[in-house]
Amino acid sequence: MSDPLDHHYIPVFYLTRWVGADGRLCRFSRPVGTIVKTKRVVPKGTGFEPRLYTTQGLPLDQAQTMEKDFMAKLDTQASEALVMLETGLPDGQWTRGPRSAWSRFLLAQRLRAPEDIAQLKSSVTEDWSVADSRIAEAYEAGRSEAFPATVGEYLKSQSPGDTDAAAFKVARTLMDHPRIGGMINNMHWSVLDFPTEAEPLLTSDRPVWITATLIEQGAMIVMPIGPRRLFVAAPDPTTLERVNAQSRAELAHGWNRVTAQHAVRYVYGVDAALLPMVQEHFATRRHSSLLELIAADRNHKVVAPDSPAAKSTAKN
Repeated sequence: MSDPLDHHYIPVFYLTRWVGADGRLCRFSRPVGTIVKTKRVVPKGTGFEPRLYTTQGLPLDQAQTMEKDFMAKLDTQASEALVMLETGLPDGQWTRGPRSAWSRFLLAQRLRAPEDIAQLKSSVTEDWSVADSRIAEAYEAGRSEAFPATVGEYLKSQSPGDTDAAAFKVARTLMDHPRIGGMINNMHWSVLDFPTEAEPLLTSDRPVWITATLIEQGAMIVMPIGPRRLFVAAPDPTTLERVNAQSRAELAHGWNRVTAQHAVRYVYGVDAALLPMVQEHFATRRHSSLLELIAADRNHKVVAPDSPAAKSTAKN
């Protein structure tokens, strides 16, 4: 098989939950200006970017390691875990492997979009362009004659492939972070079902919503996993009870609004019935991603101009 060139940051297995009898789902986007357009697309034909996870400068058989050996495995394991979620498996019946796979997937969805990968590469480049005195001293002490005279010269000599490799190493570490993954594993999980009387749930290119921290009161993680199912996780079971007690019609309507507000490029649904609502709320509350917040905190350039973090760093 040839190497995949279209790297999906919204996995096909996930979007498949929204397809109709025609094998397509409805994509909402703003190709030009502020007018939202709809188009029926196959899951494989959206939510991807060519060569998104490709390491530049490496031979063809090595350049796609991030996609083939890490992302593909992550998505395969998550697809199997999603089937278990859909069967209503209670917390006590999950084995460590599938539960960790789903936790890893939730975390990865916060880090794998094109804007995230561009930000990570930019931040790595900035880190490499500035070497503090301790790094410079260590470089000088261990430098062989074959290497540039200063650490600054060495860092400038690095190719885009070196930057990509370093960025993807950081990405893998964050996506498979044992402490955060363990926190999610230890939460109480629930899947809420929605009747046909409620609006079908939407999803987007930012499908996972997480409170500012996972330790605050009311902390939770929320992700639509189909037009009639909502995944909710929380460290406190009373948080799940409170969410579960809400009217399904009101919860669906409110969550669809949040989904549209936090989208960046795309919103997805089973059909175009919710176009007026999506038009009103599309990307109106675009949040800074985790990597954008980290970049801003470190005084790095925030690549995406529409990120609130970019605006905050511009003021500084």
